This record gives sequence, structure tokens and C-alpha cells, in this order.
Amino acid sequence: MIEELRKNTPLVVCITNDVVKPFTANSLLALGASPIMSGEKSEAPDILKHAGALLLNIGTCTEEKVPLYEEMARCANVYNIPIVLDPVGYGASAFRRNLTDKLLSEYNIALVKGNAGEIHALSGKEAVSKGVDSIIEGNTLDIAKAAHSMLNAPVLVTGEIDAYVNEKQTVIMHNGHKYQEVITGSGCVLGAITAAFLAVEESTESIVASVSLYNIAAEKAAGAAGGPGTFAALLIDEIYNFKTADFSVKRVDYYE
Repeated sequence: MIEELRKNTPLVVCITNDVVKPFTANSLLALGASPIMSGEKSEAPDILKHAGALLLNIGTCTEEKVPLYEEMARCANVYNIPIVLDPVGYGASAFRRNLTDKLLSEYNIALVKGNAGEIHALSGKEAVSKGVDSIIEGNTLDIAKAAHSMLNAPVLVTGEIDAYVNEKQTVIMHNGHKYQEVITGSGCVLGAITAAFLAVEESTESIVASVSLYNIAAEKAAGAAGGPGTFAALLIDEIYNFKTADFSVKRVDYYE
């Protein structure tokens, strides 16, 4: 699948967190995708007509940007383009909750991706929020199952163990490294990578491939890094150098 992605270079439209735009764009370029960072709603019909996927990350959304998110989602649905929704800091404020709930209720979302605290709160449970970080101790698989049951949409919950649930399958993925937790935008970049793989194929295997690639690249980068600072740069290198053979160390459990 990685060869197919690099052959097709899918256009991934990113409406994303201002904090992570360069990291996200560079990671997508290293992967072999073609990122475009848009901030103008009037261009939505033009750019989504040619896109493979749309990422909606609410990390630094404002009231003024809400129409942008809505128009991008509307056009993506018109063109049948998969949408990845990353509800960053969902439990931190009413604004974030209301925006996420509106996007989920009015548009077809191909994947809801977030950390355990965000998805736990999205399921209607109470989580402790510290800024945009939601803190919760719990089984990522249980959280993913609860969210999928409520949202009726595919859900990916990230953490020490990543869990994915859709209407047919449940998957647990075990790769990754602790450095991913201490660099800004690690989860946001994963959202963009899942969008790129969904542009190739909307399937469980696309999610497994995207998460495994990112986490295996992180393991390799961490092995050569002196700490989180060098890790972030090496992570992009490892994404760029990733080959199909590198999937051989992926640790994944499937359940029907």
C-alpha cells in the first residue's frame, strides 16, 4: 500500500492546527503524499475536486474559522472524499465540543481519531482537562468501542496501545515509542497520515498501515535520537525511508 500511495501522491487537504502545519506538511511530503494547507473556504470546491482526503483538526479553530470547516466538510461529502476528524482538546471547552458535535452530526466522517482522553470525553464521559490535553486512565479498546457505538463511525484511539473499531472489525496495534508523547503535534501528524492512506483505500488495512508505519518509524527514529528534539527530525527521515519490508515488525491483533 505504501508503494501505491507514493505512486499516486494523493492530495491531502489539511485544515489543521497552526502549531503543527510545517511538521504535518513535511511528514506528508516524506510519506509521498501531496499536502495543501488551506485557510480559505471559497476555494473548497476547487481543491477538494482533486483531493484524495480531507483532514479536519480543530486544534486552533476559532469562531471565524467555523464556516471554513463546514464548507470543506460539505464539499468533501459532495465529492465523496474521506474526512478524518481530529477533535483536539474536545473536553477542554464548550466551543470545541460544540464544533466537533456539529461536524459529526451534519457530515459523513470516515474516521474519528483522537487520544484516549479526547475520545473518552466525546463518548459523553468525564475526563480531566489540562489545556487541550485530556487526561484519562483507561483501556483504549474499551474507549474506542464505546465511541464507535455512540457515533456509529470508525474510531481510532491512540495511546500506549492504539485501538481501531469499525462496524466489522476491532484492531489493537502495539508499536510506538514514548518520545511520541513529548513532541508537539505527534498525534496531529498521525491524523494526516491516516488521511493519506484513506485516500488510497478506505479500509481497515489502510488504518493499520498508517498507524503501523508511523509507530515503526518512531521506534527506528528513537533508536538513533539523543532525545525528543532530534527524534522529531529523525522521525521525518524514517517516514521518508520507510519500505514495505519495514512492516515486518508490526504488532497487530485483529478481532471480528
